[in-house]
Amino acid sequence: MILFVLICVACFFTTGRHEMNLLTQQSRQYEKMGYYREEVTHHFDDALVKFNALTQYVNADAQELSNQALLINGIQADNNKVRGLLDERRADPNLAPTASQEFYEKMTRNVIILASIKDSLSQTRYQSASLREQLDACSRTSQKAINDLNRLH
Repeated sequence: MILFVLICVACFFTTGRHEMNLLTQQSRQYEKMGYYREEVTHHFDDALVKFNALTQYVNADAQELSNQALLINGIQADNNKVRGLLDERRADPNLAPTASQEFYEKMTRNVIILASIKDSLSQTRYQSASLREQLDACSRTSQKAINDLNRLH
């Protein structure tokens, strides 16, 4: 009887230790997942701030175009960091794919699309402003030529 009680107590402590190890492992997994989500959210927030900064540019001069290109490169760098985190998570055999991971992957694709659209829009705006300046210069030259020809007659 005493031997049975000792075996039960030993099993109780062994089971308790094993349960504590499992809870510790699960806690570490949750901490890793929390860190992962914070990191991904941080990079998406940085990209959003840069997208908002892009909307502040209204002129189509070379300096603003350069600033916009820097912002778009920053957005793409943040997006690539997120994609790297997603790839690391996908490569970890201990972590099962989650709905949030699929959501983050969709968001990275959308960020790529938005960045390319913003880049195209700024390039188009710059090109149209450049063409407008060329047309204005051509118009001034034509008007000057007309005035010079009228003075000759």
